[in-house]
Amino acid sequence: MECYECHSLHRSASAVAVCRECGVALCEGHLYVETQPMSKKAGLGKSTSEVPARRVVCPACRRAELSV
Repeated sequence: MECYECHSLHRSASAVAVCRECGVALCEGHLYVETQPMSKKAGLGKSTSEVPARRVVCPACRRAELSV
């Protein structure tokens, strides 16, 4: 599979990940790796893990999230 962002720029690069939000394939140069806290229901509240999860997003989804 090839990177969607590179393809849009008429380049070719192998994809190494998929955006969690929109599902496009991404190369190393176009992905953003972020952390996300994990939580689950525990009684009347929630319990949050001390170890965050990894989350991969594309440039478009990252811009959209930062603009909110």
